[in-house]
Amino acid sequence: MKKILFLILLTLCLYISAYAQTQKELFDDGVLLFKQGQYQQAIDSFSKLIEIAPGNADAYKNRGVTFMKQEKYDLAIEDFNKAKELFPELKGLYSNLGVAWYYKKEYEKAIENYDIEIEMAPDNAVAYFNRALCLSELNRKTEALDDLSKTLDLQPDFYWALCYKADLLALTGDNKKAIEAYEEAIRQDPQNTYSKEKLDLLRQKLEKKESPDQQKITPENTKAVRSGYAVQTGAFLGQENARKMKKKLAMNGFDSRILVLKDSSDRTWYLVRSGTYLNQTAAQKAASDLKKKLGMESLIRPVDNW
Repeated sequence: MKKILFLILLTLCLYISAYAQTQKELFDDGVLLFKQGQYQQAIDSFSKLIEIAPGNADAYKNRGVTFMKQEKYDLAIEDFNKAKELFPELKGLYSNLGVAWYYKKEYEKAIENYDIEIEMAPDNAVAYFNRALCLSELNRKTEALDDLSKTLDLQPDFYWALCYKADLLALTGDNKKAIEAYEEAIRQDPQNTYSKEKLDLLRQKLEKKESPDQQKITPENTKAVRSGYAVQTGAFLGQENARKMKKKLAMNGFDSRILVLKDSSDRTWYLVRSGTYLNQTAAQKAASDLKKKLGMESLIRPVDNW
């Protein structure tokens, strides 16, 4: 996924009673130019404001964010650090420092600043999201997933947090939860194609994994029969129909296998079964879960036999 970090855009106030009119005009001009995408002109306005009001922490912070838009990360960090000297409690400042250090690939420094931001504002969903991206770059995926879960606790409709959580779950092999996260992202933003494309790729990967040229199904009559029970979702004389059933289960997060047996008439049957349970009670519970989620009727059968 293209890494998307979110700047905590500044306290771009349209009225600052403590400033003289000229200072207010320069501040407002910088804000307007920033919003219009005229970043160099915005920097010029904030620089003029800093010349006449060198103690204005917001001016440094705003100019720093504007430098970020120009990818001038060292200048941005200088301005953010100056703002920190003037007003250490300035809202969003440490998140912005985190973004700057991230783009310089200094992930540990970025995380240090997000830690401070989160301590100051524990309800800042964006800070958790950005920190998750940094943790992932350091291959600390479990911690990254924890931060993404916290992000979604605070903001359940955060589309990119859902997408990135799904990406990490897929990377760690938890395909069922990855599919659920992509599907939730699609519900939150049906117009955005990222989650749809990634979900399609994941399903293609799962389908390819089970394709006929990679897995040859052979009768299992001669194999040792294990004890226990399984949930049977289908019995087919055609191998392709069994594969379709297995694919449907995989797409919905259910592991399954195809058991191949011959009957007394020497016909080959392809039985789609899920799970291995010690007793019929446990197998029946799994069958109930399957029906609840997919509306699919199933049978309880000995694990490797009729």
